[in-house]
Amino acid sequence: MNVIGAFVPQLIDSAAQGKPADLITTSSIAATRVLEKLSVYSATEVYISQLTGLLRVELGRKMLRVSTIEPALVDTELPGHVSDPDVTRLMADLINDIDVLSAADVAETVAFIASVPRHVNLTEITILPTQQAV
Repeated sequence: MNVIGAFVPQLIDSAAQGKPADLITTSSIAATRVLEKLSVYSATEVYISQLTGLLRVELGRKMLRVSTIEPALVDTELPGHVSDPDVTRLMADLINDIDVLSAADVAETVAFIASVPRHVNLTEITILPTQQAV
């Protein structure tokens, strides 16, 4: 919330001057899929995705594009921060067994969202590793 609040006034000014203005949040596939043992994490991701949608309604008329990316498993330190050992093991196994997303994959998606014509808003993009079922 604080980061969004810090950037929105400058983005509104930029849009008013006809310049690019993009607010792109990163949520998670957990916002739209039911993932066992990740209820609190999923709830926080739902909040981000829903807030992004509400901001899109409020800011779109001002030509400020608002989008969210909902990636599936990305090779990050997240498995080391999960308190449930079964979930930690599941994530670690997936990272070892399939070609999961990288931070660069997510960054390229952000760049793509920002590169489309100003009158186009890619509102929600879910990205998954090709081999990941959910």
